[in-house]
Amino acid sequence: MRFGLSSPTVVMRVRLVGWCGLILCLAPISLLASSPAGAVAGYGDVAEDRYYTEPVQWSVDNDITDISGNCFAPDAPVSRGETAVYFWNAEGQPSAAAHSFRDIRVQAQDDAVSWMAAAGITTGTSQTTFSPDKTLTRAELAAFLYRLAGQPTTGAHPFDDVFRGWQHAPVAWLATTGITTGTSPTTFSPNKTLTRADLLTFLYRYQG
Repeated sequence: MRFGLSSPTVVMRVRLVGWCGLILCLAPISLLASSPAGAVAGYGDVAEDRYYTEPVQWSVDNDITDISGNCFAPDAPVSRGETAVYFWNAEGQPSAAAHSFRDIRVQAQDDAVSWMAAAGITTGTSQTTFSPDKTLTRAELAAFLYRLAGQPTTGAHPFDDVFRGWQHAPVAWLATTGITTGTSPTTFSPNKTLTRADLLTFLYRYQG
């Protein structure tokens, strides 16, 4: 089993159940009896016509995600620790030497972050911290994927809102490989918080 987001990742489960619980509380009673028509992978909030539909189905089919309940919460933000586990699961849970960060408390995240650090995908937020509960931005996700790919040579990107030096090569690579088309033809929104739907879409396109 490649699930790394189940127990003991209790905090994550509770938080996501909270999102789903809010949705279910607001829904008419008639909708609670079954998932909506066209629901994907058992999730009542993933319709067949969304940009993230195939990525979500792919993640379930390949044991990359394991979220209990009837809700995927595609718009929920993703933390750095959760992202590490998704990456680790997608790559087959490779083993690695222990990391040097002092703020990892969840076993699945511990293994995932060890691999990311050993592979050069992350250097943490400091020499001793990874900040697993901090949300991830679109630019930070681009950097993770770019390092995972081996930091290949790339051209320019078409986005007007990518200014910081470390963002240019990762975002350009995402654009030239078709992993992203941006949030518009001229914007990437690098500082926007990454959502669960976006993360799985990026991973799906990278793996494809």
